[in-house]
Amino acid sequence: MEGKGIIAIILSIVIVVAVAIFFTTKNLSNSPSQLEKCNTIQYNGESKPSIVFFSTKEKAESFATEFFKISPFDKNKNNFNFYYIDNFQPTCELYKGIALLCYSKDLLKIAGSCPNDYVVVIEDQPSNIRSSSYMNVISINSKNNANVFAHEFGHAFANLADEYVPANIPRGSKNCPTNCDIFEGLGECIEGCSDDSHFRSIDQGIMRTLSVNTFGAFNEVILVSKIKKMAGITGNAIQETRDCKNERYYLIEGTFENGEIKIASRSIAFGCVGENGAGPFTYNLTLVNNEPVKSGEFNPELIFTDEVNENELAGGPQNYLGIFILKIPIIENSNQIEIDNNGRKTIINLRDIGARPCTV
Repeated sequence: MEGKGIIAIILSIVIVVAVAIFFTTKNLSNSPSQLEKCNTIQYNGESKPSIVFFSTKEKAESFATEFFKISPFDKNKNNFNFYYIDNFQPTCELYKGIALLCYSKDLLKIAGSCPNDYVVVIEDQPSNIRSSSYMNVISINSKNNANVFAHEFGHAFANLADEYVPANIPRGSKNCPTNCDIFEGLGECIEGCSDDSHFRSIDQGIMRTLSVNTFGAFNEVILVSKIKKMAGITGNAIQETRDCKNERYYLIEGTFENGEIKIASRSIAFGCVGENGAGPFTYNLTLVNNEPVKSGEFNPELIFTDEVNENELAGGPQNYLGIFILKIPIIENSNQIEIDNNGRKTIINLRDIGARPCTV
């Protein structure tokens, strides 16, 4: 009888382990072996905003060089990390036949091979095809002026509105106010910023035209504020860059339609987590005691598509109806994600996604 009891205990342990392995495997959307080699262009510390290019080394370095010719990025070169992945070809589409769009779950999972707050895909297209920005992914037509990267980055990084007319103003944008009091001497007061009832602080800035290398003083304040918020500027020594194959995160798929967020799937993926862009939607990751431990913002509502004609811009953002992806860090005792869309809440339960590690 005693032997049978021991066998029963062993069988129980085997069943528990098998179930744990099943649910862990079932809820994993990739494996470390599916990640690609991450190549570093410049590394300034783990806390700095990280940009990963999908392109050749030459193209990535060329766009990074042009990026750092523009203020305020020229004065903040040490506050960014740049990487590139050159052995994975993203699947891109022509959004509505007019704009390059490389946003996909596969792209974002492979981007996890590197630290990846912002993902930039560079592809050769006919000159009439627009570049775009959606969530934290920037899709660049290499035939456009190189300043298009800074323009699209302004959308993804700081939720800047287009300053040409006509265009739609994203909720929460700060660079196109209804009066000029907010400028506080940081520039001019010029009528026409996305529409004729809003004002811009500079006559010709990058959010209006690609023929210049400046955002304007007011927009620079917005950008620098975001850089400081993300960079966590400290006197700490720079450590080695992370090995993303040893990390995991929550990968959430959803849609936004008719003012409502619907969650399509939840899983765990291998790789570095990264941010999700900028915008009026916010999320809070909370513990079992409802304490928030991580927050962020994003905008699943709009895709920015900018037509370039002799460096002059047109087009503006359009409503996006496809799947969006959120990458959320795994933190010990995390319980749920609460999304806030202008007071409308969406709760994502994390407890039944599957086995999760005890630490980040």
